[in-house]
Amino acid sequence: GSHTSKPSDDKTDEKPNSGKNPPEMLNSTDHVAYIVGFSDGTIRPNASITRAEVATIFFRMLKDDVRNANLTNQSPYPDVPTDMWYSNAVSTLSAMGIITGYPDGTFRPNSDISRAEFSAIAARFDETAQATGVPFTDLQGCWATEEIAQAYANGWVNGYPDGTFRPDAPITRAEFCVIALAFAYEPEDARCSFTDVGTGDWVYP
Repeated sequence: GSHTSKPSDDKTDEKPNSGKNPPEMLNSTDHVAYIVGFSDGTIRPNASITRAEVATIFFRMLKDDVRNANLTNQSPYPDVPTDMWYSNAVSTLSAMGIITGYPDGTFRPNSDISRAEFSAIAARFDETAQATGVPFTDLQGCWATEEIAQAYANGWVNGYPDGTFRPDAPITRAEFCVIALAFAYEPEDARCSFTDVGTGDWVYP
């Protein structure tokens, strides 16, 4: 279905704070360009991000030995052809159990990823996380409540000033960048460089 864009000032109430070391399978030492912007040098922070884009970013974040040990371009999803730019990323992370498809067997690579879907992916990188109570008021009946709680307990996701998490809302590129940097690096090691994101913006590390 269609989504209504969030106003640019409607952001999560604070940046996530990494409460643990980065997940063991992620490369947290080399500053590779995991998050690639557009050809005009922008990242378009208020735009949404697709499931294929997120899979590709996490694929780049894997340690080389982890990526090579699990590398495949064969997936169970009929909508992820082997010749697509995201095939290796989706297929590899799917084989690792990090990302999943939908009950109808599709992956829907070009669909916007929701905040719940992102939280579930993050939680699967650290299955030792203990799910604790969350302060969000809108998770009743949400399929990813436990994963959101695990990601929240690790300091990787946060909610909004009104007390909601908005699990079904598409995550913006800005929100994803902030979370991904907190997820993979200690705060002092984060880097962000795009022409439309400056040091005065909330998304800047």
